[in-house]
Amino acid sequence: MNDTAAQITQLLSRLQGGDNGAAEQLMPLLYAELHARASAMMRRESEAMTLQPTALLHEAWVRLQEYSAGRETTYTDRTHFLRLAGKVMRNVLVDHARRRRRRAADEPLGDELAIAIGPGPDERADVLDLQVAMQRLAERDAELEEIVELRFFGGLTLQETADALGKTTSSVHRAWELARAFLLRELKKES
Repeated sequence: MNDTAAQITQLLSRLQGGDNGAAEQLMPLLYAELHARASAMMRRESEAMTLQPTALLHEAWVRLQEYSAGRETTYTDRTHFLRLAGKVMRNVLVDHARRRRRRAADEPLGDELAIAIGPGPDERADVLDLQVAMQRLAERDAELEEIVELRFFGGLTLQETADALGKTTSSVHRAWELARAFLLRELKKES
């Protein structure tokens, strides 16, 4: 473990112990990585999405702090924290999409709430439809849903995901492809 990773783990331990100052020290260490992940998520969004990567990151950070303050949270390491951060960013996007949908209930939304789930133009999905498909995936296979969380929303590589789950890279790759196929199939049912 390098010095930064050890420092992050120590700060996470202090944060879950109730040390609010740890969050202030942790943010600069993780900011660039979290911002890159938020930017990657937003690149998959349609251009009409009004939420910016920095706003996504900051909203997620506030939610993570609120989440940590109210319960016994155990962050084992940087990867575990990033996994949770990815999940929180996904929830921020879903909440944002729901608010936009409520505000524009009488207006056609077109593609503004779409998110790219694959490289092809036909692999875009409404954020809220993706949330429903993710719930169906979780009901069918919680491990596949966790892999999507880590890869798609957490921004982890195949190797990082495999390490986090204690699996081989090839098994995670197969599961990732299976999960993507399931989600695409479910999303096509919705459209």
